[in-house]
Amino acid sequence: MRLLSNALIQLNARTHRTWALPILLYSPTARCNSRCVSCDWWRSDGATDLDRGAIEALCAELPALRTKLVVFTGGEPLVRDDVFDLADLFRARGVALHLLTSGLALEKLAPQVAARFDAVTVSLDGHTPELYRAVRGVNGLGAVERGVRRLKELRPDLPVRARSTLHRKNFRALPDLIEKSAAMGLDEISFLAADVSSDAFGRGPALPKPGAALPEGPDVPRAGAALPVAGAGLASPHHLLLDEGEIGEFERVIAKALLHHRAAFARGQVAERGDRLRRLARYYRARLGQGPFPAVQCNAPWASAVVEADGTVRPCFFQPAIGNLREKGLRALLDDEMVRFRRGLDVARDETCRQCVCSLNVRWRTRLW
Repeated sequence: MRLLSNALIQLNARTHRTWALPILLYSPTARCNSRCVSCDWWRSDGATDLDRGAIEALCAELPALRTKLVVFTGGEPLVRDDVFDLADLFRARGVALHLLTSGLALEKLAPQVAARFDAVTVSLDGHTPELYRAVRGVNGLGAVERGVRRLKELRPDLPVRARSTLHRKNFRALPDLIEKSAAMGLDEISFLAADVSSDAFGRGPALPKPGAALPEGPDVPRAGAALPVAGAGLASPHHLLLDEGEIGEFERVIAKALLHHRAAFARGQVAERGDRLRRLARYYRARLGQGPFPAVQCNAPWASAVVEADGTVRPCFFQPAIGNLREKGLRALLDDEMVRFRRGLDVARDETCRQCVCSLNVRWRTRLW
C-alpha cells in the first residue's frame, strides 16, 4: 500500500491532478497553550475553528482520496475539548494519526493520546527550564518531561520524538538538546531553522528580505541579551535571525555536535546528519545575503494538503491558501484550485520554496506511516 501511495504521488506530480492525497495535516484549533517567540497562534481565541459537522464532512472525503496519514498540528491540538472525539472520526476512516504537540498537557491526557495516536512529536526548544521559558513563553519543561515519561509508561512501543526550532535565542544549545532528548527517553530529535519569511503560524505578512540589515533599537535583543517573554513586544520573527558573528559561532556549534555526539547520530537519535545539519547555518547566512539558500527538494503540494483550524486549505504550511472548506469541499479544491496552483509552481525558483525551512520529499520508498 505504501508503494502504491508513493507511486500515485509521482503521478500527481506529472499530471498535477490528485490521484491520491496520502497525507493531510489538520489543525483542530488555532488556540495554543504556549507563547513562543516564533509563532503567533497563542493570540487566537479559536472562535473560527471548524465545528464537528464540518470536520465530519472532511473525514468523509478521505477514503476516496486514499488518505493514509493525518497529522494533528497546531495551534495546540490538545487544548480543544473534543479533540479525542475528532481523532476517533478520523480513525474510523482507517487513517494513521500523528500528533504534533507542545507536550504541556501530555501527562494529564496520556491515556487518551496513547490509545489513538501512532506517533507523537513534542516541541523541545530549551534544555533548561530557563531557556525553555525564554523561547516558549511558559514554564513548561517539567510538564513535558512528565508527559513523555507517562506516555512511554503506557505505550513503550509508541514513537515519541522531539522537534526543535533553532534561532538566535537557542542555537548554542544544539548539543544540550541532543543530550536532553536522550535523557528524556525520546526516540529522536529533529532540528529546524526559524521561518521568518511567510505568514504561517498565525502571523501576518513579515519580514526583511534576504540581505536586509537587521533592525536595531531598544526593543530588539542582541546576542547574549535576555529576550522578553514571547508575545511581550516581539513585533515579528526577524528578531530570531542570527547576525554574522552568531552564524560563525553556530557553524562551530554544529561541527562540535557532529564530532562529540557522533554516537547519537550513528544510532539515529538525531534526524539530521552531516550536511543536513549544516544547512541550518547556511540558511541563516543566506538570510544575510551571504550565499544561496540551501537547495530544496520538495513535493509537499503534490503529496499533502494543510487544513487550518478555520477551514483554510493550503498546499503546504507556507504557500498561500487555495480556498476554504466552508465554501468548497476538499476534493473540489484539489480538482480545481490545487491543479492551477501546482501547474504554476516551480519549486526550484519559487521564493517561498527557496526560503523554506521544512520541506517534504516523498520518494518511491519513503516511509511516513
